[in-house]
Amino acid sequence: MRQGTRLWRRTVKDVVALLNDLDPYELEPGKPDGAPVDEYDLEAAPIALRLLRDGRIDVEQIDAIWLQWFGERLSTVIGPEPMSQLIANLNALVEPRAPSAETR
Repeated sequence: MRQGTRLWRRTVKDVVALLNDLDPYELEPGKPDGAPVDEYDLEAAPIALRLLRDGRIDVEQIDAIWLQWFGERLSTVIGPEPMSQLIANLNALVEPRAPSAETR
């Protein structure tokens, strides 16, 4: 995946949005007294790369990325249910979408 493409930028932006919504460390990215909106950008990039390269991501892969940045597994920080939801949301970013009625 060539970084800088429209697909790359959109995927990173979408991953950041999901991580900001999850906010595992309660940093409140983008809120007046919170962290900057791009707080999770560094973690989002390798997640986006994996999604675009492999077409999916799993718990072990996210945990490996999180270990590099935070020294702990994200699945341990947030628990199994939120982790399952995050994985589903991330994978939905790259799942093929059904053609709309206009393109059939």
